[in-house]
Amino acid sequence: MSWTEFYIVVSGLITLVLMLLAFPWLRRKNHAKADNLSNTQIVKQRLQELEREVQEGLITEHDMRVAVDELKVALVDESSFESTRTGKAGLPLLIGGLVAVVAGVVVYASVNQFSQVQRASDAIVALPELSAQLASGNGSDLGPEDVANLALAIRQRLRETPEDDTGWLYVGRLMSSLGQEVQAIEAIDKAVAIKPGNTSHQITLAQALMTTGDVNNLNRAQGVLKGLLRSTPENDNLALMMAVVSAQLGDLENLSRYYGQVKDKLPAGNDIGQRLAMREKELQALEGQVLVQDNSPIDESSGTQAPANEKTTSTKTGFNITVNVSDEARSALPQSGFLIVFAQDANSENRMPAAVVKIPLQDFPVTIALDTDNAMMPQYTLDSLSKVTLTARVSADGDVSVSPGEWEGSQVTEVAPQNVKDINVMIEKELL
Repeated sequence: MSWTEFYIVVSGLITLVLMLLAFPWLRRKNHAKADNLSNTQIVKQRLQELEREVQEGLITEHDMRVAVDELKVALVDESSFESTRTGKAGLPLLIGGLVAVVAGVVVYASVNQFSQVQRASDAIVALPELSAQLASGNGSDLGPEDVANLALAIRQRLRETPEDDTGWLYVGRLMSSLGQEVQAIEAIDKAVAIKPGNTSHQITLAQALMTTGDVNNLNRAQGVLKGLLRSTPENDNLALMMAVVSAQLGDLENLSRYYGQVKDKLPAGNDIGQRLAMREKELQALEGQVLVQDNSPIDESSGTQAPANEKTTSTKTGFNITVNVSDEARSALPQSGFLIVFAQDANSENRMPAAVVKIPLQDFPVTIALDTDNAMMPQYTLDSLSKVTLTARVSADGDVSVSPGEWEGSQVTEVAPQNVKDINVMIEKELL
């Protein structure tokens, strides 16, 4: 609906309300006029009867004049009463109409979110400019508000063309860049549902599922990649993605299979390759295939590990975060929910977490280990950052996107490579 149509509809509704208010008053006024006319006719008829009675000798001239005077006085009194009774309704009617209109406007404005409607309209107007900026390669200049407006404008267009799979894919990517993972996956799912045979859509879906770090989403991403690899088993990019998601799930069989397919093709010293190799050794150690403890040498004659002379330094980069809550936050927290702790780059506008841990809500204080093992993507971890913002958030639904009524606290600190630092974070801020 355009703004012109909207204004026409509102004007029509206001006119209808005014007519409904005025109708009873106009109807009563017409009745008063009809009654006044009827009384006048009765008086004229009575005068004619009095003249006839005088002619017939039933009454005298004096009696007739007395009767005529009484009729005139009665007619004047009745006319004055009708004028007084009907002449003062205009002001109350006007005031009532104004009150009704004002009340209607206030109620309508409070429940129809004019600001949101205006924002959607502005987003559609700005869509060509934002699209041209993206096409010219200046997408990095777009701020979070521009990205949100672009996504909103595309959603408005999708209301008219809901079968546009490319539009849904763009919305998914924009939502992912804003950190709204649930909305991103839902949008990409629609694109895949519209064109299930599109390999590019399925790869994008797998990537979106992998970035969440959620076990269910990782299992689903693995299933999508297995289907793609059945048709193109020689695709090294898919094999690398499969190795990464298998490493996150602790699936040693698939990690070894697909990492083995690509490890000789990765550049020497490649970060992803090194992490996959380390993860493979860790999983092998857990299954007893290789006995690894610290970095002590292995006694080949006995097959057991020789004791180390001194304890080795931890190879992980991360934090031991002790999370506590303020008294105000403690009284407002939900009975059940999740505690989400994540690290973001403090030196850039990139809002994607470098590490995330989500646990069921429990008694505070609680200490959580957040390190390179909790990375959402193997190529983007705490090792790649120098300064981070550590955030602890209490969420009732476990969704990483911000929702009103949630509580959080943050702390900015330097990253110590190959070391684990102890940090305290106090949850004391309510999100509005």
